Amino acid sequence: MKTRLFAAILMSGFAAALFAQAPKPAPAKSPASLALDEFNKARSEPGAKNQARFQKVINAGLAYLTQYPTDGNVSGAINNLAFYAGSIDKKEAAQRTAYVSLLKLEVMNQKYKDGVSDNAKAVLAATEAAIADFDARESITAGTLGTLREKTEELASTPGGNRFLAERERSYLHLVAINAPARAEEQAKKLLEHKEKAVKDMAREELNILEVKKQPYDLKLTSVDGKPIDFSQLRGKVVAFYFWSAANKGSTDRLDQVRQIYSDYKKKGFELVTVSYDKEEDRAKLMKYMKDNKVTFPVYFDGKGTKNDFGPKLNVWSVPRLMVFDQKGILFTTVSGSPVGRLTPNLEVNQLEGVTKALLAKK
Repeated sequence: MKTRLFAAILMSGFAAALFAQAPKPAPAKSPASLALDEFNKARSEPGAKNQARFQKVINAGLAYLTQYPTDGNVSGAINNLAFYAGSIDKKEAAQRTAYVSLLKLEVMNQKYKDGVSDNAKAVLAATEAAIADFDARESITAGTLGTLREKTEELASTPGGNRFLAERERSYLHLVAINAPARAEEQAKKLLEHKEKAVKDMAREELNILEVKKQPYDLKLTSVDGKPIDFSQLRGKVVAFYFWSAANKGSTDRLDQVRQIYSDYKKKGFELVTVSYDKEEDRAKLMKYMKDNKVTFPVYFDGKGTKNDFGPKLNVWSVPRLMVFDQKGILFTTVSGSPVGRLTPNLEVNQLEGVTKALLAKK
């Protein structure tokens, strides 16, 4: 009897242990997530990109956007839907045009359906602005920019549309800045007075870079070892300007890569200047890092972290950040991000060598 009781207790304990170790089932996806999955599946599935495929992508995208217009992933889905044509080979220009035309028609049909909610109307207005954005990027003309401006204004006047406005206004500024930086600067200054904080903040950021790019960068600093740093004395060289922190491992890891490129190209006209965003209490950590790693390139440190006098004017609010100035001292910008793409002065470290080689070749 005692033996059977002991065995029963042992088996019950074993079963309890198994139950305790069993993985918890994944939480069920929300209807919005499932609808988004359907859209992403339609976008990414292999096969020919033809009229039937276009209709499938558009139907799935608009179903998600109009049924769940307040979902947190809506902005990304709008761009993915509007810029899907960008995934079609440029040699297939007729197919790219066919997709955009069909999308415009379907969005228009959705707008005029009975019972469309205000949130859905805002999403559709944002989609129309994104489509106009794609058209303008395909061919920057007065006409395409005019349509983008018109659709952006319509978005601003649509109830609830302002939550998408900062992104669309930023994209418009970037497109205008390519050929008419003065006009882009004028528009950015107007947006500084916008009622939406997100739009004002965006305009300030863009204006910072537009102002820096107007003329050769002029900055005088003193490195942590007491040596002068004068950007005007570096004309004729490509200059990497790297913001980092000894207290931030991600930025020191990237600094190792930047140092290697500096070592490879410094005799060819490449210079490296860095800024430590460490706080005063981390001074010892910074000095130890520099000593242990035999740092010889200029390092500026004032103990203010992100609150120095020049970093915020370059939109450097955190580390790591990497910028490059050409031989004339003009800030280099590149297109970053997908599918829309943004003009940005912040380079990924893996882009540095290619940019450096290209700029040095122009000398």
